[in-house]
Amino acid sequence: MGDASRLFAVGLSHHTAPIAVRERMALDESGARELLARLQNDGICNEAMLLSTCNRVELYSVADSMDQVRGYLPRAEDRYLYWLQGRDAVLHLFRVASSLDSLVLGEPQILGQVKDAMRVADETSSLGPILRPLTERTMSVAKRVRTETDIGRNRVGIGNAGVDLAMQVFGGLSDKRALLVGAGEMGRQVARALLGDGLQELLITNRTFEKSAELATKHGGTAVPFDRLADYLARVDIVITATGSRQPLITPQMVKAALRARRYRPVFLVDLAVPRNITPAVDDIDEAFLFNIDDLQQVVKTGQKQREQAAIEAGQLVDAEADKFIRSLSDMEIGPRIREMTASADAIRIAELRRSKKLLDTLDEAQRADLDQLTKALVRKLLHKQIHAVKQAARDGDSLGLEVLSKMWEEK
Repeated sequence: MGDASRLFAVGLSHHTAPIAVRERMALDESGARELLARLQNDGICNEAMLLSTCNRVELYSVADSMDQVRGYLPRAEDRYLYWLQGRDAVLHLFRVASSLDSLVLGEPQILGQVKDAMRVADETSSLGPILRPLTERTMSVAKRVRTETDIGRNRVGIGNAGVDLAMQVFGGLSDKRALLVGAGEMGRQVARALLGDGLQELLITNRTFEKSAELATKHGGTAVPFDRLADYLARVDIVITATGSRQPLITPQMVKAALRARRYRPVFLVDLAVPRNITPAVDDIDEAFLFNIDDLQQVVKTGQKQREQAAIEAGQLVDAEADKFIRSLSDMEIGPRIREMTASADAIRIAELRRSKKLLDTLDEAQRADLDQLTKALVRKLLHKQIHAVKQAARDGDSLGLEVLSKMWEEK
């Protein structure tokens, strides 16, 4: 397997861990930068990239041993973690970026999150000769999946699932008002879905007011000050949160006060963030109905079947691409060996010609050039099968065979 055997991925996701565990493990951008810097400064990894989203936290690294990395991960019980190596790690990243491993099959947001992880790794000098080409290939594979299959057809995404759930609860949004907390990619997705389904009014707030105003202008909502979040809770029927805050933004006390002001008309809350933006205890309040990402799984299953055939086609594509990438790593590793074999064989050729000085002295310059080209062609033909065997040994992980074949043309 060559260098591919030093490529590892360790992580957890919505498949293996509940939201309470995922939010303990989640790292924001500054936390990711700190972890990547520590891994490099302590000599643990030659290369590393951290992907942390609502539904997963995964570390991709190039190291001599995965045990070295274990102590640097945010603490979690091993039963929640998966450990992948070589081709399995490559295939997993391809599937993640192509949204084949997402809670909502085909959702587009994950590709942007992978791009962000790549950018942070690049800015911390954590990408090298294995992870850099891997991340570049990942982007290419994900784009092929979206353009060559129907995996991205129709409206999808966690944010859309939250809106669909609101539609089911209220039976329509034409007389409803909503408050969106967060103006990032998830917020944009939610804004489009809410207004597309006929919402009467959309209020948008964010710590940076300019971002709220930009999103509101684009989608026809109204930007409101973040420091008045508690006041606006009383004015809306639906609250959807999607920010990167590490602390809850909406507490039971805020919701109770809002319900009193609303004369206890129900409020529907969807928390799309990890860590959660809304204190879970809000769900214990009468007339407050709180849903988080894990609660949306049943909602998204409804639209999954129409994507299953596309997922099969996409799965076949990423599987083939994983094989190609592993072969490219093997070719990278054996390149120096093949150059050494070729140089050794050519040295033998030149030495033998020099031993035939009497013959060479009888030839004119043109004849000597013809003889030189003839012997070069003969060496290339003799090396052809051996070079093919070297490449195959590298792909098969046959280190002994690789060593024997590499030395066959060494001059004694």
